[in-house]
Amino acid sequence: MIDKQSKIPIYYQLEQSMKEQIQEGELEEHEVLPPEREIAERYSISRMTVRQALNNLVQEGILYRQQGKGTFVSAKK
Repeated sequence: MIDKQSKIPIYYQLEQSMKEQIQEGELEEHEVLPPEREIAERYSISRMTVRQALNNLVQEGILYRQQGKGTFVSAKK
C-alpha cells in the first residue's frame, strides 16, 4: 500500500508495489494494466505520479506499451 507520510517518493512506492504484484503472480505476463486514471483513483494519487512510475517500469523492461491498446506486463526474462 502507498504511505503518503513516508519519505520514500510515492511513485517509487507504486513501482515497488507493482513489481511485487508481478513477482507474486497477481499480474500475469502480457496482462493489460488498468488505465492510469483507474490506478490513480485506486491509490488516491495523481495521474502524473502513476505515469512516472509506469514510465520507469517501462524503461526497466518490466512493462511495455502498445499505442492505442495500453500498458502490459513484460514476459519474464
